[in-house]
Amino acid sequence: MTTMTTLPYLTYQVKNELKPEQLEGLSEKMIDQHWMLYKGYVTNVNLLNKTVWDCLSSWGELNEPKAAEVQRRLGFEYNGMILHEYYFGALKKGTREPSPSSDLRKKLIDDFGGFDRWRKQFVEIGKMRGVGWVIAYLDPFCQRLINVWVSDHEIGNITGFIPIVVMDVWEHAYVTDYGTSVEGRTEYIQAFFRNLDWDVTGERLGSALQSKVASRGK
Repeated sequence: MTTMTTLPYLTYQVKNELKPEQLEGLSEKMIDQHWMLYKGYVTNVNLLNKTVWDCLSSWGELNEPKAAEVQRRLGFEYNGMILHEYYFGALKKGTREPSPSSDLRKKLIDDFGGFDRWRKQFVEIGKMRGVGWVIAYLDPFCQRLINVWVSDHEIGNITGFIPIVVMDVWEHAYVTDYGTSVEGRTEYIQAFFRNLDWDVTGERLGSALQSKVASRGK
């Protein structure tokens, strides 16, 4: 993630190169609206980092209610920014399912007992009531993939696990094109898979498998 270093606290820039175009079944209007939400998370992360820095610089107390709520908000805004970058960064027009020889497909077959078995679980999680995210994570400690539901942006993320496939199932991700019905949500999930860039997700898996992680214990 690109950061700006001219200020004493962390700041981030919108990653415009990640914005997808001309997707199948996901309209430009909806993507534009969704992208504006992502930009808002970047703005809010920068604002909250500045607010915390200013509080400490003025010898304020972070445990006072006003400042404490800003600190608590960081997890929501940060994950809103980062998860949207994973989401948008793996959407592309004209994608195809991973080939039988691809490392990602082989890994999904090994860890879930079949590619279709993995996708069925991922899709069924996406159909659950509520807003949030579906994420296929790699557990770097045992080198296994697992599907997880994340509420809001920050509730349910597993510490140290690395996102590989990330699907947004907040209503803003699909209501413009598909409405609020269960059937509409299902159609959106199908459209998500038609545009999922398996090359990008495969690269994520490759990088994650090579990552060195500290032991959880002695």
